[in-house]
Amino acid sequence: MKGPFSHRGWRRHKIRLQTNWQRFLNDWRRLIQNRLAVLGLVLIFIFSLMAISHPLLRATVWQAGYYNPVTGYDLELMHPAPPSWRHLLGTDSLGRDVLSMLLAATKPAFVIGFAAALTTALIGTASGTLAAYRGGLTDRALMHLADAFLLLPAPLFMIIIGMRFREIGPFPLGMLYGIIAGAGGAAIIMRSHALTVVSKPYIEAARVAGGRDLHILWVHVIPHLLPLAALYMMLSVTSSVVADAFVSFFGFSRDYLNWGTIIYSSFIYSSYLDTGVEWHILLPPSVALSLFATAFYLVGRGVHEVANPRLGKH
Repeated sequence: MKGPFSHRGWRRHKIRLQTNWQRFLNDWRRLIQNRLAVLGLVLIFIFSLMAISHPLLRATVWQAGYYNPVTGYDLELMHPAPPSWRHLLGTDSLGRDVLSMLLAATKPAFVIGFAAALTTALIGTASGTLAAYRGGLTDRALMHLADAFLLLPAPLFMIIIGMRFREIGPFPLGMLYGIIAGAGGAAIIMRSHALTVVSKPYIEAARVAGGRDLHILWVHVIPHLLPLAALYMMLSVTSSVVADAFVSFFGFSRDYLNWGTIIYSSFIYSSYLDTGVEWHILLPPSVALSLFATAFYLVGRGVHEVANPRLGKH
């Protein structure tokens, strides 16, 4: 019996899986040796707990009327109220609990960040690999397209779309970012790296042995591009979340709460009510946005060293 389901075929798949798993473990060991990357992973874990804890707190500990991040209001206090045991980060000028708002904004940040990351990696890897492997007209067409996307940076495009279509959700907004970033700068860099892989002798040997194009790309080319794709995923999370926050900070209301909305509200409502900007309203979302972006940037730096081991020697 021949084919992928024969004994020999299963054996090849098993060896390939073991090789890829061993390569992943080696990359992971190098990553966790980077202290800054580990710090980034810890911060990402903390933000994950923040996103998970908000619905749990509202379902078990917090009273819905007081701690709703959009319409909540504590009738027993004058607002804005400073931090207390009742409201650990205080309340804003509209009487909403700042901690509840801060936690509620974490989930959209992850959604838009991961949507942008996955889309950037998929499009950038596919476009760059295909351009490097096929060459000729395909290469020129994809690279001309990438040059065109570079004329409109993804964060700027995302801000324009977010201002024009305020009802757009975090997932499609993140995908739009990933399409622009992936087809632009990511595709160019991935093509450059893929060219070095495609020129290796084992690629020509695979062709001579009768390997199909899809098989060669999937087995011999793309695995070598994964660390670089992971780097672009991390950078896309940072850029997309910051761009989304800027849209809200400029005063363009969204159908979901994010940290930019909280920062904007701390300025606009305090000026309307003549209460002044309170530190307990402005500082938490600003710090959360900075640390969220920093976390993925640090992990991205660690992934960059995994993709380019020579960097760790300097």
